[in-house]
Amino acid sequence: MTNNRAKLRWSKEREEIFLDELRQSGNVSAATSKASLTRSLVYKRRKANASFRKNWEEAMDVALDYLEAFLWDKAMGKKNETNDKVVDEKIAIFLLKAHRPEIFGDGKSRTKNMDQKKIISPRKILMKKLDEMSLPKGDEDKHSSEE
Repeated sequence: MTNNRAKLRWSKEREEIFLDELRQSGNVSAATSKASLTRSLVYKRRKANASFRKNWEEAMDVALDYLEAFLWDKAMGKKNETNDKVVDEKIAIFLLKAHRPEIFGDGKSRTKNMDQKKIISPRKILMKKLDEMSLPKGDEDKHSSEE
């Protein structure tokens, strides 16, 4: 029980451990494990804290830059002599397509999440219906064309 409570405590030290592991691996689960944090806590923190969100994005950029550099070197016929990490080229391409679709995607436009889609609120629909009901007969078409 104490261990779970400890994973719910945020500290600057744990944040740095998390971000460092995220830079190296690009893996949120590995980073939370290494920093002794829960996934839910880091996602809540990312949503609530702009500075942490920015640092998270920068850490992911570093991890993705590594994959991109590896593939670039591979394409140029260079051997990866800088470290001992083994990178699967197909998986690296898949990850870059997923995380950097503007560069490595297929050119199709996709929305990242539901917030970016245009959603008409139920309240707006209701208010429009009430407005239409309050108009004299025959004016409904005129009102709809004004929008």
